[in-house]
Amino acid sequence: MPKSDLTPEQEKWTEQVLKHLNLKNVDEVQLDERHSDTTEHSNRPNEVNPGRPAARRSRVLVSKDSTAAHQQQAAQAAEQFKAEITQLSNRYQTLATNAQKLDAQARKQLVTKEHIEAFKVQVDKISNTFKQFNKNFSGQQRPDAGTISLLKTLLDKVQYHIGEGKKILQQGCKHADAMIAKEMPAVEAYQNTVEDTYKHRDELTQWGVDTADFDKAHRIANLPLLRMQKAISDHSYPGLKFMLGKIAGKKEAFVKAYDDAKEQIDRNREDAQQRLDKTLADATALNKRSSELEHTPDVLAQFTASFEQVAAATPKGEQALGRGDYQGATAILLDNEGALFQMQQLWFSNATAADDQTDEPIEKGKPIPTHKKIQNLRRALEQAYERLPFIKASLPNAHQYEAECKSLKTLLTSAQSDLISGKVEDAEEKVLPLRKIRFQLYSLTHKAKEQVEWVERQLVQLQGDAKSWLDRHKDLKLISQSDEDAKQSFDAYEKEAENVKSHFNNAASHIENGKAIQAQKSVDEGMHSLKRLIAHASDIELD
Repeated sequence: MPKSDLTPEQEKWTEQVLKHLNLKNVDEVQLDERHSDTTEHSNRPNEVNPGRPAARRSRVLVSKDSTAAHQQQAAQAAEQFKAEITQLSNRYQTLATNAQKLDAQARKQLVTKEHIEAFKVQVDKISNTFKQFNKNFSGQQRPDAGTISLLKTLLDKVQYHIGEGKKILQQGCKHADAMIAKEMPAVEAYQNTVEDTYKHRDELTQWGVDTADFDKAHRIANLPLLRMQKAISDHSYPGLKFMLGKIAGKKEAFVKAYDDAKEQIDRNREDAQQRLDKTLADATALNKRSSELEHTPDVLAQFTASFEQVAAATPKGEQALGRGDYQGATAILLDNEGALFQMQQLWFSNATAADDQTDEPIEKGKPIPTHKKIQNLRRALEQAYERLPFIKASLPNAHQYEAECKSLKTLLTSAQSDLISGKVEDAEEKVLPLRKIRFQLYSLTHKAKEQVEWVERQLVQLQGDAKSWLDRHKDLKLISQSDEDAKQSFDAYEKEAENVKSHFNNAASHIENGKAIQAQKSVDEGMHSLKRLIAHASDIELD
């Protein structure tokens, strides 16, 4: 039997036919009254003889004592009939699907009135032929060979008109392609601009530019391009023309987004050059006061080594900027700023000129001196870097915390340079931004601690949930001893119980060490393992 692919309506009709044949009770079947071993028609019981009235059918009740051969004949006839109906229905469905696809293509591809009208003629013929088929198909309780032949002829007719529709569509596609070709210069100009502009993205990232706006403008500009390419591949001139009307301004907006981003390159280059120059200038000015460290030779040696590092690396940073190596220049700049910061720390801790500033008591009610504020900020920076491993282990966005640390260090280095050179007011102006950065660091630290606490609460709750299932071990073991299926489930239960304990123990260890990210991973794994444990235990109890 071929596989049936009838629609619900056709399946219902087939069931009615089978019911009419009374296949559920093979003691009662339909036989043609012309059935005879001596007539020519006995081998063609369902054919229609043109020009002669159809032979009448009568219901013949076959007793339970009838031969099995008659019953088998009736069953085979029913099966053959059902196969023919299934074949017709499958072909009908295939042709209907093809007609729908063809119509969908025509709506996109046909352009001229001549092609549209010619195609409409074929569509109407297809539709009318389907209607005739449905009328003959659903109006018969038991189609004879003539009706089935008619149904096949109607489907052949549908196939023919679909073929004619395809010919018209092919002609229409050629015409559509010719019209599309006239629009290709505009499409290619748009495409070239978008693609050539996007090629500069690597340059933007290399110069440390935030490409969020650039990428957004690219998505907006690229979407019409993708749709135009699809319209071209679909031979759809209307679709292409529609998208060409939608691209106005998108190309220009993308180019502007690139120009804006390119300005950031110039700003980043200028900023890096200024920071290189300032770091060298501040280190040189501070080095001139190295005599104040002569009473501590070891400290003086470290101080001098840090200065020499800045002096030697600055030209290399400038060369990197000159050849467009912003990443390399930035790396040198950060090292230089770190060396300058080291010089400042050594000076503040050991220079004779700084002795009268470090340990002065502050009278109550009087404003805190600038040098004291900066000293407090230095300590805050040290503490922030000490917390960095904890932050990285607890927050997915730890890079934000690290960036804030670098910003605090850079600004603090500048403020200390101002303070050392006597520009107290300039140093004081930088205290407020420094405090804002320090507050942001405290805020992120608080979030990291909250994350650890949150994971710990999850773990406690899951451990409580797991306990009731782990405590069923003895009862489940007793059940499994008398049931082979339950024993298999119990073995899986025991294995999963060990996994649950292992995951939760790992999570507890990570929490104790302040590693919220790893702890969360272990908690999640433990939760999935607990679900499997519950499933195995439930299987045993059901068994």
